[in-house]
Amino acid sequence: MSRHNRRSRREPGLLEIAATSDWKVAAGMSSVCALAAVFIIPVVFGGSRVLGSLVPVFSTPAWLMAAVFGVIALVRFSKQRAAVTPSVNAIPHDHKREPRTSANFAPLSDRDKVLLNMTFGSRPSDSQSERPTTWSREVLDRIEWKGFEDLCCEFYRVKGIRAETTRLGADGGVDIRLFQNDANPKNCTAVVQCKAWNQAVGVKSVRELRGVMAHEKVEKAFFMAPNGFTDGAKAFAAENRITLLDGRLFLAMLERLPETQRKTLLAFATAGDWTTPTCPACGLKMTAREGKRGRFWGCVSYPRCRGVLQMRAIVN
Repeated sequence: MSRHNRRSRREPGLLEIAATSDWKVAAGMSSVCALAAVFIIPVVFGGSRVLGSLVPVFSTPAWLMAAVFGVIALVRFSKQRAAVTPSVNAIPHDHKREPRTSANFAPLSDRDKVLLNMTFGSRPSDSQSERPTTWSREVLDRIEWKGFEDLCCEFYRVKGIRAETTRLGADGGVDIRLFQNDANPKNCTAVVQCKAWNQAVGVKSVRELRGVMAHEKVEKAFFMAPNGFTDGAKAFAAENRITLLDGRLFLAMLERLPETQRKTLLAFATAGDWTTPTCPACGLKMTAREGKRGRFWGCVSYPRCRGVLQMRAIVN
């Protein structure tokens, strides 16, 4: 292995882990540094005449690091709170349940819904007779974002791996945890992130997944995104033991399953309203809205929940 490759595979530093993990990680680091400054350093060095003068030498950097990690925790907390209620310009994810119209919005007619879905690249809800009978890239592209996460989780279960999804809201950079350690079944052995975007996933999201790996002390991670990854994301993943699965690879994995399992997963993925986005904040199905910046998906329980998502554009 070349010297360059050895450097590129270095483990992330504490600041990098704090900046890419859940805000609680940085908060914990800040607390440890403050504890060291207040108690540990004075106890270790204060009892000695020779070493007593070193207390301020070590306490000052400890306080400084506590402040740095505290600021990082505050920034990460703010970003994760913002992710629970994304702006209309956010990258689209899609979600499930019958839409209810808020009193603040007039309900759309059936004709308006059809025109809206045709214009913005979504499709009206499918009847049972219109549901797909085979897997295809089109099917993967039409599955709403939460349905795609659930499909990925169910895929691992069908393969005989215990898989658990995370709760709705800020997920801290991971959607699914896999458990394959028979000796200690409670220990997570791999993490999975899913992004049902209509564009390639960039390196920032893959870096965040690497931070989760370091925080949870797992050696393997999988990133599943139907529309692929940028070159930067691919290069970073190759250096950090992260397997990238785009729509082509995931479809091939589905096609290799026995016919019974393929059909079971297809029925699972297309059950109910499988194309309308789910609200990332509360888990209800969303409904089409009209705003100053154009049409978008809004939560049916507005104004109690203000979750919104951008509509998918038509992909040629």
